Amino acid sequence: MRTATPRAPRTGDGPATGRRTAAGRRTAGRRRRVLVVAGLLVPVVLAGGAGLGEAAARRVLHDRVLAAAPALGDGATVGAGGDPVLWDVARRRIPHLEIGSDEARYGRLPRISVRARLDDVRLGGTTRVGGSRVEVTVPLASVGAAVQAAVPTVAVGAVTADPASGEIEVALGRGGLGKVTMRPVITDGRVSLPVTSATVLGRPVAPENLSRFGGLGAGQADGRATGPANRLGLTADTLRLQPDALHITLTGGPATLPDS
Repeated sequence: MRTATPRAPRTGDGPATGRRTAAGRRTAGRRRRVLVVAGLLVPVVLAGGAGLGEAAARRVLHDRVLAAAPALGDGATVGAGGDPVLWDVARRRIPHLEIGSDEARYGRLPRISVRARLDDVRLGGTTRVGGSRVEVTVPLASVGAAVQAAVPTVAVGAVTADPASGEIEVALGRGGLGKVTMRPVITDGRVSLPVTSATVLGRPVAPENLSRFGGLGAGQADGRATGPANRLGLTADTLRLQPDALHITLTGGPATLPDS
């Protein structure tokens, strides 16, 4: 009678096999994710080389930012501090995003200069931002334009700033018809430019009538009232009045931005 030969254990039998199998599945999963990302990148790169692929990625990033914040204006620039963004866009994570515009609008103020940096930006169904810092420059001409919009029947003349007193003076009409004095301040993390006094033909305007001359309330100057700036939770930290402009620095912590 033939005796059955015992089967030798196969290499990999036992608990160790389970561990190796699980590790193999994780490795395979990573490989699949890499292949998916590569599949997204290859068509763009093959369309015209890596240079064109980088340009296309920057255009996608630019268009996405402007769609979320149209108040930045068509001339806004979007970049990643000089670093390539092709791979960052593909993996949906950008270490830091830099945005600039000289034609932005905040509230009633037109033609504002904005320089913003957003750190640890994670794209997806909900865009997450680790932190932000924004520097805003408000030219005196923009303040004059806001006053002109408030009182369209009266011509706005020269706009001057006195850094020592912290006041902005706006001339009204011709031949010294009148003037409006504004004092920019930070209140509860928001910038406002209230009208503190006004004169017409040498006579002071009653305090209850000052608002008609275009004072900008809290939130109308710093952009916190509506839009992405509000969702970033920006808070005004510093305000400096110079002879030619008003300079504002705002910062924000972790925030989420629903994709539009």
